[in-house]
Amino acid sequence: MTKHHSEIFGQFRYDDSLTYEQLLGMEVPLITDLNNLMLRAGAEHLNFTPMGDELWLQCSFTAHKLYVYRKIALEMAAMLPPGITGRLLCLHKSLDALHVYWIQAGQWEEEERPVPQKAPDGLKIRRLGGVKAQRTVD
Repeated sequence: MTKHHSEIFGQFRYDDSLTYEQLLGMEVPLITDLNNLMLRAGAEHLNFTPMGDELWLQCSFTAHKLYVYRKIALEMAAMLPPGITGRLLCLHKSLDALHVYWIQAGQWEEEERPVPQKAPDGLKIRRLGGVKAQRTVD
């Protein structure tokens, strides 16, 4: 039985207007602040990956709680300095719930998106050689 039912993937982009020195001066405190925030929210298995002009975040939660993710977005909006924007993808492992957040200094936006059980109509069907794809009709 899995203990972690939810994952967050985050991306924090550094604006082109930031100098290399500014970026270096901001990244370590940003990682520290984000780490502390995520730990207070109950995150486990935190992983931060600096990628030059952006920072990646991945972590796990024991449950998918919308109010926790909204609180994270709110606190990130309060902590992000100008020149850094963030996106969070919060996904329940059952694929029943997917929430996306866009965050910048002083504001955040949220969208819930369904993950359909079946592929949407109109997608290109890709077949394996010699195997005919079967699509069921409801």
